[in-house]
Amino acid sequence: MTFFDEQLKKGSFHICFCQNCKENLWPTRESCHICNEKTHWKESMNIGKIIEFSKKDSSYFGMVELDEKIRIMGNIISKNEPEIGQIVRMKAFFDKRPQYSFTVENN
Repeated sequence: MTFFDEQLKKGSFHICFCQNCKENLWPTRESCHICNEKTHWKESMNIGKIIEFSKKDSSYFGMVELDEKIRIMGNIISKNEPEIGQIVRMKAFFDKRPQYSFTVENN
């Protein structure tokens, strides 16, 4: 199991970061695709905004851009129909594979 997966099992989402280029890297990787320097880990703030969404049956899912400028797909939890640009808080976990859900803030 990788460091990334181990952290997800603990409920913590980490992002690869290149200290040389000052860039977040997604998906995770051992070296920067720009300068080839070794990457480091940093914990995400888990806050983002809805970029796009859709509905299947009674559930919403979509693409969210985290404040760290990476995009992730996952379930969207909202009392009402979500809106593009709404602020969400991410919950990341590992259950046989990485899974992500986003709860609309101030819903």
